[in-house]
Amino acid sequence: MAPSGMSVALAVAAAVVATHQAVSFVLPSPAASAPALAGAGAAQARAEEAPGATSGAAWGAAAAAVAFGAHAGLAAAMRSRTARRAEEKAATVTYMESAADERLFEQVYLDYATEYLKGPMYHNDLKVQGFLPEYPGDPMFKQGKMTSNVVGNLKTFSSNELAFFAVLFFAIGLYGTLMFWWFDPQFLRADLTGQINPSYVIEALFLPVSFFMHIACYIQRKNGK
Repeated sequence: MAPSGMSVALAVAAAVVATHQAVSFVLPSPAASAPALAGAGAAQARAEEAPGATSGAAWGAAAAAVAFGAHAGLAAAMRSRTARRAEEKAATVTYMESAADERLFEQVYLDYATEYLKGPMYHNDLKVQGFLPEYPGDPMFKQGKMTSNVVGNLKTFSSNELAFFAVLFFAIGLYGTLMFWWFDPQFLRADLTGQINPSYVIEALFLPVSFFMHIACYIQRKNGK
């Protein structure tokens, strides 16, 4: 704003000076233009009329200078404003949606939809008492694929951790099963002593658990976890 105001002020001052010089050049001074009149009466009459003519010419020159200066200043201001608008338009950058903005929009939309589904404005028969609906915000399926919510409390475990537990539980269950049925038959021992080894029974129960650990590991791996 400061450079444009200074340029306008300089333009107005230059216009005023130029107008004053032009008026001085076009309108001759009364003393120089007055012809030599013969006689004292003509000289006296010219001397009396000179102040009035000089005052009128001065007022006319001042009015012309003000008008010309105002027009010149207005033209300079308009030109500066047009140039500034052109620079602002050229500096405008077209917005391009980035991947981060797209993820932010999806997250905000998901959060809003989750809170809406929790409220009473959304009605569904599965909300009726006695049914087991999916919790809002924790879908079991998304875009045709199972999510980590299917595995329940195991969704916080990674696929590598679940794979470790699957192998560990399978080994424990296989050991208990083989010992119970073949290497240390518990039914024969029960016939002889009336007792069985309960550790084999507990260890054998790890075998089906390892199967579910294997399924959870597969689901987590498909979800990139």
